[in-house]
Amino acid sequence: MIRECMSSSLENRPEPPKVSIVMTAFNADRYIESSISAALAQDYANFEVVFLDDGSSDATENICKAIKDPRFHYIRCERMGRSRALNEAIRRASGDYIAINDADDLSVSWRLSYVVGFLLDNPDVAIAATRYIPADHFPATIPEISSQPAAAAGERPVSITVARLYRSNPLVHSTAIYPRSIWRRVKGYDESLEMCIDYDLFIRAMRHGGVVLLPLPAVIYYRNPSSFFKTKSSISYLHNLRIIRRRARTILPLPKWARIYDLIPWYAVIKWQVMNFVRGSMEQV
Repeated sequence: MIRECMSSSLENRPEPPKVSIVMTAFNADRYIESSISAALAQDYANFEVVFLDDGSSDATENICKAIKDPRFHYIRCERMGRSRALNEAIRRASGDYIAINDADDLSVSWRLSYVVGFLLDNPDVAIAATRYIPADHFPATIPEISSQPAAAAGERPVSITVARLYRSNPLVHSTAIYPRSIWRRVKGYDESLEMCIDYDLFIRAMRHGGVVLLPLPAVIYYRNPSSFFKTKSSISYLHNLRIIRRRARTILPLPKWARIYDLIPWYAVIKWQVMNFVRGSMEQV
């Protein structure tokens, strides 16, 4: 049974478990000052921010080296790609829990206390993510979400079923927090995948515990039109998705009827291509 959020477990501990907020970035100097500031403004008592610069050629290094907060750790590496960068950052982190924070997303100040409190009260949960506030333009500062609401209009945490996770990824990576032990047990992010590495990790983590979506939005999620995922082709997406779902069918107790979900991404891609073709034809007329 899932216990509610707003845990007393944090209050009963002399020192809460350490959390590592993990950020990786490649040429994201436009965003990182705000995202790092938001991460460092957490009201949680025991955390660090581990920032891995994945070979940036912009002002990322100068911005990060100017930050003097002892909780902030800057790592400069040659270009290695998203999955390897995440694994390397987590290897160098010292926290008991890993909180993913994309370089262009902002965490509200109570994100860690909210989610880690829930995880402490629910040790059988492998991944806990939250809802998010979407932003079509990058916000330089966090809107007025200064304190954690006592409840989310009666909403409860949602346990993601195997079939629901197989259908599609219902979680935003930048809202996810999980025990470091889960990362070890699944052997980290799959560095052979070009995309959907979060989806793949969530599927493999489900072998070791529940996957839960918490009701309060604890991240400002920037829908960046130039994000890595949005610049990749639909063929690459389908290729990676096929690999991930093939793995899911071998490791999870998936009901046979759920295989119908294999048709959905193909339908979506074909629909998108047809719409683009029609749009292009109309523009030529």
